[in-house]
Amino acid sequence: MQRKAVDPHFELALVSPFLLQTLGQVVAQKGANAEALCRGLGFTLADLDDPAQRISYRQAVAMIQRALRVLPDQGLGLWVGHQNVLGTLGLLGHVISLCKTLRDAFAIGERHQHTSGGIATTRTHEGPHEVFIDVECLLPYAEVQVFAAEEFFASLMVYGRALVGAEFMPLRVEFVHAAPPYAAQYPQLFGADVRFGCLHNRMVLAPHWLDVRLPNHHALALRQALELLELESAQLHQKMDLIQAVERAISRDLQGSHLEKVASDLNMSGRTLRRRLTEHGLTFEALLEQVRRARTMGLLGNPGLSIERITEEVGYSDVRSFRRAFKRWTGVSPSAFRGDGGGAA
Repeated sequence: MQRKAVDPHFELALVSPFLLQTLGQVVAQKGANAEALCRGLGFTLADLDDPAQRISYRQAVAMIQRALRVLPDQGLGLWVGHQNVLGTLGLLGHVISLCKTLRDAFAIGERHQHTSGGIATTRTHEGPHEVFIDVECLLPYAEVQVFAAEEFFASLMVYGRALVGAEFMPLRVEFVHAAPPYAAQYPQLFGADVRFGCLHNRMVLAPHWLDVRLPNHHALALRQALELLELESAQLHQKMDLIQAVERAISRDLQGSHLEKVASDLNMSGRTLRRRLTEHGLTFEALLEQVRRARTMGLLGNPGLSIERITEEVGYSDVRSFRRAFKRWTGVSPSAFRGDGGGAA
């Protein structure tokens, strides 16, 4: 039987709550129901007030797509990015503010970007006469990629002006996507030279910006904050590696997955595995359910599979338990989910 492949990275809970919190605020400001964006996703808008909260890429994509459907052609990425402040980057934002120059800030921001919990990655490189800041979103949804590029560059304008002053302005900004209906909003944020249909999502700066001294530079405070950031970064990598290893072991045999078996597959005792998960604020049961949920969503796309067969495939002992779990995940029954094309999920 052919199964739809699920990227385990898609299920990792790494997205910052600040991005989605601001998205909810923008949607509410525009008169739409922001609470509905989270319905059935396993969290509420109030949960996003917790800076320690992390959302999976799958959940983030669902919330962004819902917002784009509710408010189409509004430039939501631009609005969300424009409302950010350095503080939304957490400890990374604090470290950046203490850097000596914008060049140092870009270097640290790029090296530790995974700690900020964004949905895009960035790379800075210098040419002979221009500095290029490229951004890429690898989530396989065109509308989310547009949102991510808009949000990142709008945020970068906010951060740049917070660091070096209101005169911060790029030479030009390039986007891969075609000019949207709201294209007139772009020059208001980025200046006159905004281009669409390009090969990269790219902001181009004059080189002199990189050597501008930042007003809040403090060598000792920077060194201390950077040590904390390095520790946070290392812990995040350990967490990602552990999650991916456990999820792969679970996925190999959902019907027989239990803690002791997975621990054995990873060459450790059940007690050691549980302790390591606890150290990262995780539980085996939550990861098992996460993998089951991801597999379920893929299998439901096959109309030839009965609910009973899917129940068996994802490792639930009976249909009643499976239906109860699915209702908790999505707010609807598996049959209703199939009937409405998955819109409630």
